[in-house]
Amino acid sequence: MIAVYLTIGGKTKKDDLIEFMHESAGRITTKQVREAGFSSSMLQLLVSQGVAIKESRGVFALADTPLDDFAVISLRWPKVVFRCSSSLYLHGMTDIVPGVYEVSLPRGYKEDGIVGEFSNCLVSHEGKGLYGLGVVQGESPAGTPLLFHDRERSICDLVMARRRGEADTQLLGQAMNAYFDSPEKDLPQLMRYAKVMNATAEIQMYLEVLS
Repeated sequence: MIAVYLTIGGKTKKDDLIEFMHESAGRITTKQVREAGFSSSMLQLLVSQGVAIKESRGVFALADTPLDDFAVISLRWPKVVFRCSSSLYLHGMTDIVPGVYEVSLPRGYKEDGIVGEFSNCLVSHEGKGLYGLGVVQGESPAGTPLLFHDRERSICDLVMARRRGEADTQLLGQAMNAYFDSPEKDLPQLMRYAKVMNATAEIQMYLEVLS
């Protein structure tokens, strides 16, 4: 249910909008602003006064909000699912900050400039069998809600990247050790994903070595 903010108790609509942005981790979209009952002109007023900045088309942040490309990408392209090295980082399974944002989008989805705006964004278009597999909701480093793959799907993607010769050795070691040492690991789920992704042999090898 969308809250509509009214001016009460001496507070102005500007104050309400700033409060709304703070409640949204300091970063919102024009659509969210309108759905909450504010006008786009009020948002532009905050920008003109230096209270907020425009980060991307339709994405705005309070001026003191930490930079967070994970959040901007997610807000601008809501169907984006962060994957592989990016989701491993979001899970805290590696301390290697992604140099490339790896994301999944449904096959046929119009990217509308994602790579043009974020040249370090690597897009994987997936069919119905893969897009949506292992997707969970969490938060970006600055607290914006976003979608990314769970630990098991992330591990399978990393193994597939290793098969193609694309996996960073340090990342592979950190992620594998973090996963198999974690009490939250779900090995049956891992094997289910491995079967769907044709990675059973590789995952079984890691199970034998690290479990």
